[in-house]
Amino acid sequence: MAQQRPIMALLELMNKKWSMRVLWELHTSASTFRELQSRCGEISPTVLNKRVKELRASLLITDGDAGYELTSLGHELIEQFHPINKWAKKWVKQVGVIDEADH
Repeated sequence: MAQQRPIMALLELMNKKWSMRVLWELHTSASTFRELQSRCGEISPTVLNKRVKELRASLLITDGDAGYELTSLGHELIEQFHPINKWAKKWVKQVGVIDEADH
């Protein structure tokens, strides 16, 4: 990862299925493995375990007292997505392509 441009390394990690969802689900509170799996929905335990390991190795999540939680780097990354989330909410109202469960 170190030899790539930093943005490409980040996008490669975020492009892996479920990576962004795992981070997003942890942005409000820590979760145990089972809680996180439930919050993510259709993710298998095997895939979740793999994503957790990758995100831990990337220093974006850690094991806290209450379960997995974002690190300071993880919180910084999620903060970058808040403006995109705000825009996405406006966008889906205009194009009507959202499942109510995704709010």
